[in-house]
Amino acid sequence: MSDDASFELSRVYAKGWTAGRDCRIDSTEDGFEAAVAALNPYQVAAERERWAKGFEDGRRRSQEMPVRTKTRKTVAARTPCAQPGE
Repeated sequence: MSDDASFELSRVYAKGWTAGRDCRIDSTEDGFEAAVAALNPYQVAAERERWAKGFEDGRRRSQEMPVRTKTRKTVAARTPCAQPGE
């Protein structure tokens, strides 16, 4: 894999991670996986997989550590991500 391809996949992962951090879809709801798949903007399998991995890691991180403001003094309210079809 070229350096450019590796870099691009790292950016795809980062976008997934950010989406996962910001998303408030309840993972226990029916259709959770379909909702997450609908949020994934990529068509190429490698990019879809990398985005999904970033999304999963971002969600896990948001559960372990609350989202904070730039000053890191207070916990910021999380905004819901768009549901499919919105």
